[in-house]
Amino acid sequence: MLTAINKDQCHSSPRFEKQWVGWSSQMYSIAQTYRSGSKSGQAPIDEYQWKDGILGRVGIKRVETKRFIRFEHLRIRQKADFYWYSRRSHWFIKFPYCKNDKQILIANIVFLLIILQLLGQVISALMIAIFPGQ
Repeated sequence: MLTAINKDQCHSSPRFEKQWVGWSSQMYSIAQTYRSGSKSGQAPIDEYQWKDGILGRVGIKRVETKRFIRFEHLRIRQKADFYWYSRRSHWFIKFPYCKNDKQILIANIVFLLIILQLLGQVISALMIAIFPGQ
């Protein structure tokens, strides 16, 4: 069973240092960015946690900014003097009261549902204003 580990626990105990990848490997979002290409030199394999995936090994890295958290999924093919990469990032809004990745996922789903309801009400009001009496 995969468990979500609080980021603070990762820094406080070396035992939990690599375990936060558990939930992040399952966290997918609607807000995604994708980039692929090739770069010279060696691939940054030390920055990622590696896991076997369906299409080969996948490197996963959790990156936090002031307002967002993103989970990068990286696939690489190392050649002699360059490497080819494919990177997909899943973006989440960072909520200050969320203690682990599962809570961040749930808070983002609730936030999305609230936004969709508000957007539906605005569109409904616009339709009534544009087409009155129909």
